[in-house]
Amino acid sequence: MRKALVALLALAPAHAQEKKPPEAPPKDPPQDRLVRCIPCKNEGRVPCGKHDRSEAPLEDGVQYCSELADCPVCGGTGWLDCDDCENPKWPDVLARKRTGIGGALQSHAAKNDAEMKRKLHQVITDHFVLVWEVESIKVEKRELGLHEAMHLYATRLERLFTDYTTVLGASPREFRERSRVLIWWSPQDQLEASGRFAGQQGPRGIKLLGSSSVYCVCGHRSQFKDDETLHRNVIHNVAHLLLAHQEPSQWIGNIKGGWADEGLAHWFEEKYFGVCDNYCYEEQNTNVDFKGGKWKPVVRKMVAAGDLPSAADVMQKNTDGLALPMHALSFSYVDYLLALDGPKLNLVFRDLRRKVASRDAMQKHFGMNLLEFEEKWKAWVLSTYPVR
Repeated sequence: MRKALVALLALAPAHAQEKKPPEAPPKDPPQDRLVRCIPCKNEGRVPCGKHDRSEAPLEDGVQYCSELADCPVCGGTGWLDCDDCENPKWPDVLARKRTGIGGALQSHAAKNDAEMKRKLHQVITDHFVLVWEVESIKVEKRELGLHEAMHLYATRLERLFTDYTTVLGASPREFRERSRVLIWWSPQDQLEASGRFAGQQGPRGIKLLGSSSVYCVCGHRSQFKDDETLHRNVIHNVAHLLLAHQEPSQWIGNIKGGWADEGLAHWFEEKYFGVCDNYCYEEQNTNVDFKGGKWKPVVRKMVAAGDLPSAADVMQKNTDGLALPMHALSFSYVDYLLALDGPKLNLVFRDLRRKVASRDAMQKHFGMNLLEFEEKWKAWVLSTYPVR
């Protein structure tokens, strides 16, 4: 009898013999061991079958796209929920995006269509409305069709906005509405649209600066030989839009802030392309050039030779009063001040928009009068800029 009892105890479950703490739940297996959803590869969404599969990823960077907005299947998002997957990430995201596409964003785009009395190709991002009427464009060695090129330029605009707010320490909340950028292939469209959207007609590029923010430009090959020249022009001019639209909204190019207005736009050209060749006189791009657009060696030579106007002179000019060498100096002033303290320069720009004189804004935020600024700037140029 005793032997039988010992045998039964040996066969009893472990918890009947002694109490053990409950086991921790098993850890998630490594990602490569997960059972993957074949249709979506665990993404939780699949491309809408009404469009080319390559189009769906383009839509992730925008809130609205005219090319897909009317799709009754995906609601303009380019994607569908994956019914075979348990990934919860996308259903709510796609639902919210469909609501926006079918509501306020659609209404916003429709106003642009109404102005030109036809349906336009356009995308809306967080900070821009981009109208793109260029059928195709060669980017590096690849020819991009209208839809892909439109998304590429939308991405470039958002990158500029991010870089602008980052280097100046500005908040996105300082921009009350989206800037509108309209790029046309037809010179006739440019003439008509510039009058309708920017308030004055021009064959090349027209800006509306301040509380309303518009850049309207003809991207035809007769105006820009390739993607890079068009891209550089857009970067330069949209930098103008952002500076003037940022609260308190005011274009400083006609209130003796031309050095800041042009200097920052040139700075972004140089940052992205290493060259500056866009100029603004009374909102017209004259397509002139100064020293090949490679300005750092030029400015260094001017400083070393003492052959340059004073900062006090440059910093009281309007944009249309800047001579070509003054454009290079304005770029360099901004380059130096950003190297010192971008957020402080942002405060200087804010005061310029409030019609504070440059000398007073510089004294207030950088603790330098214009003579002190000029001496320190010259020393910095000589120690940092290349000879050639």
